[in-house]
Amino acid sequence: MKANEFYQQGIDRGRKGQYKEAFDDLTQAINLNPEFAEAYIYRAHARTLTGDKQGAVTDFQKAIDIYKARGRSDIADMLLTPLQALKNEIEWGDE
Repeated sequence: MKANEFYQQGIDRGRKGQYKEAFDDLTQAINLNPEFAEAYIYRAHARTLTGDKQGAVTDFQKAIDIYKARGRSDIADMLLTPLQALKNEIEWGDE
């Protein structure tokens, strides 16, 4: 399968509540295309929903870095809100 196919399958599984499977599919998409910013964003959501908040922070940061490198600071800036919310949850232990 191609990166886009794994990505779409991961999105579909996430919508069905299959977060572990979605994580696995999105990881495959990223392995095939390490600059797939959207896959990092959705994998961050899957990680959050499975309790891996630190991993989600890492994925959001990677997506932000990719968008900035592409000259898309507008998109990168939008991702700062969920990133900061996760950091706050980790710091304050808000489960």
